[in-house]
Amino acid sequence: MAKAFKPVVFTANDLIEGDTVYLAATGWTRDVRAAAVAHDEAGREAMAARAAAAVADTSVVGPYDVEVGIEAGGPWPLRRREQIKASRQTTIPVGPAAQPAAAA
Repeated sequence: MAKAFKPVVFTANDLIEGDTVYLAATGWTRDVRAAAVAHDEAGREAMAARAAAAVADTSVVGPYDVEVGIEAGGPWPLRRREQIKASRQTTIPVGPAAQPAAAA
């Protein structure tokens, strides 16, 4: 039985700025919520071809697909590493560090 397809977006690194970028309907965006989403294998292949063309014209480097969940605000990565990259922060607090400081 074939594995069910999960929606994906494509990410890469911008060669000029060095930022994480996401393939959008036109060009690249730094906001994962504005990324174009492939909902099937044909859409993923079309996006992979667009990403490969961007590598060829030296716009970006290292494109790959990222599984996403679709939320009210748009797509959001399912894996923790990609969530950290999409948050545009160097780390995301977890555990006790994520709790608000107690009032003194």
